[in-house]
Amino acid sequence: MPLEHVLAAVMVGGLVLYLLGGGADFGGGVWDLLASGPRKGAQRALIEKAIGPIWEANHVWFIFVFVLLFSAFPPAFATLTTALFTPLTLYALGLVMRGAAFTFRHYDADVRRRRRFGAMFSAASVGCPFLLGAMGAALVREQPLSLAIDVFVVAAGLFTLALVAALAATYLTVEAADEALREDFRRRALGSLAVAGLASWVALGTAGSVAPHLIARVGQGGPAVFGTLFGALALALVATRRFRLARLVVGALAGTVVIGWALAKGETLVWGEHTLGSSHAQPSTMVFLLAATVIAAVLVGPSLVFLFTVFARPARRA
Repeated sequence: MPLEHVLAAVMVGGLVLYLLGGGADFGGGVWDLLASGPRKGAQRALIEKAIGPIWEANHVWFIFVFVLLFSAFPPAFATLTTALFTPLTLYALGLVMRGAAFTFRHYDADVRRRRRFGAMFSAASVGCPFLLGAMGAALVREQPLSLAIDVFVVAAGLFTLALVAALAATYLTVEAADEALREDFRRRALGSLAVAGLASWVALGTAGSVAPHLIARVGQGGPAVFGTLFGALALALVATRRFRLARLVVGALAGTVVIGWALAKGETLVWGEHTLGSSHAQPSTMVFLLAATVIAAVLVGPSLVFLFTVFARPARRA
């Protein structure tokens, strides 16, 4: 397999891990915003306990993919970051604002300021995944790269937002020890999965006019079929309260979405301008990047597993 294909597959793997981890963090912020009812405080406390110790580690994957794109495919990186400068800047600002607000809200003793920081955290948690989905839609359009607002782009943004909300709610049904609190997040998981399913079919239904290759490669093939099956199975498992298995299936659904998006792009990095074969770096650079990735996986992988294992235990015992 050509080195550029190997590195592209590595980036897709990084995006899958980012959606599973960072996406769930974004979803936690969505449910922090929508916390309601007599257990509103308990819902927010569970979210904070579940994501607090590890949220920064989750967003390492975004940096990893971004740096790998810059190093392995520099011409495509230049075109992409120029064309999507505004949404990428807003996304980066949202990540920084979200992290700062999350920390300040936890430690600030002033109630009014805590509410303001909570609003900042929630706004960024909603805006970032929407932008992520919208930019992903822009990258599969058969048009010059830009974030043109249409039904396809909006539906993709809403789908991503609903998917991360479903990830978080499903994860939190496992983390919750209180039965009433678990039921709160069960209802949220069911609702967000239903919204994600509706938004996905709207996106596919409107893709024909702007991204016909997406329909040809995904809409009528394996990714769409597997995505539908995983979504339906996740709904059934959450409905029947089989939460641990549901968590795995929702994760598989998220992975299928990213892989389907990558298959829709195929060799194309930027439509009409750059492909994997035309924009990759020098072979020596590609070899170095691949070696560095392997070394990083050996060193960082076990550390991340240990981090998640250690900090997951208190949340499960709560």
